Amino acid sequence: MIITTEYVDIPVGGDSPMRLLVCAPKAEGRYPGIIFYSDIFQLTGPMVRASQRLAGYGFVVAAPEIYHRLEPPGTVILFDDDGRTRGLDDASKTPVADFDASCRATLDYLAAQSDQVAVGQLGAAGFCIGGHLAFRAALQPDVKVTVCFYGTGIHNGKLGEDADAGSLVRAGEIRGELLMIFGT
Repeated sequence: MIITTEYVDIPVGGDSPMRLLVCAPKAEGRYPGIIFYSDIFQLTGPMVRASQRLAGYGFVVAAPEIYHRLEPPGTVILFDDDGRTRGLDDASKTPVADFDASCRATLDYLAAQSDQVAVGQLGAAGFCIGGHLAFRAALQPDVKVTVCFYGTGIHNGKLGEDADAGSLVRAGEIRGELLMIFGT
């Protein structure tokens, strides 16, 4: 399927907007929307390609820059030791409430694209920290399906600057389908 790819800046509150990578089928129609979370390195080449691939299967994908409150728009963190340190540091400085507000803003953005996104068909997916963020997205009542790949910190509550995000204890609030994938 032929797709379009663009970057969109949306307001989230605070001083800077949040940048989304938006990939969607080019053909007219309404497709399920997915909030697609990266790992700690943000929107690297593999994440962009994965977003484009999902769009090619018939989804409207919105992948947020998860550290938009700390890093300039367009920041990609390198896959090396310094990058790992930087990504983990950015994660540790982000309150869970900010991650949740960014999630809500992204879901609202997708829902507002009524010419492209099917009503009531929102999902979430993510890798590593993004798997945990996808799990938290599943707590939103309009998220119908979620896939968490290697979601870090779900088991012990560690996410961002908060000592305990309380994600797992809230699992009973999830009303959609949830697939969690772990392993080596």
